[in-house]
Amino acid sequence: MDQNSLFNKDTRILAVDDAPFSRGDKFTSMVFLIVRKDLYIESIFKKTIEIDGLDATDRIIEGIREKGNGVRVILTQGITLGGFNILDVTRLYNETNIPVINVVDHEPNMISIKEALQKYFKDWKTRYASLSERFERHDSLYVQSTGISPKIAGKFLNQVTINGKIPEPLRMADLIAGVLQLTPSPALRA
Repeated sequence: MDQNSLFNKDTRILAVDDAPFSRGDKFTSMVFLIVRKDLYIESIFKKTIEIDGLDATDRIIEGIREKGNGVRVILTQGITLGGFNILDVTRLYNETNIPVINVVDHEPNMISIKEALQKYFKDWKTRYASLSERFERHDSLYVQSTGISPKIAGKFLNQVTINGKIPEPLRMADLIAGVLQLTPSPALRA
């Protein structure tokens, strides 16, 4: 992919965020927002993921195959969705051939994450192996870029961040995901 194509005003971005959940829930929603770089919203949809499961990467790949035609970049916020449902950004890029830019507001403490995984999950080695990519500091964020150079990822983030430090597509996805907690689907409470 020509990385310069990310700088067109009509570049399609897929922003993904998980909905809040309560202790005892087995599932939560993951919100998909397809928005152009000029912030025109083209599509909003959701998929269900298992809390602490291993299906977040699969659901994003499904979402792209179903509705992500023309998406040029995937934005995520954090290395986990739905508790410890770890996002495998390398696999996501390899299976979609779409660059992934993952942002967090503080550097992940990989030692603490490893200890938590060891304590709570029998398959902790599999989960931890998905966390191989490093984060690099960009302004006030830590950025993990896969399939795109860190320099291009930083330039792109600067162009889609309007106020504050969170890129606008992720901020919008987070707001939409927050609404899902207010009106939970009965199937999610099963």
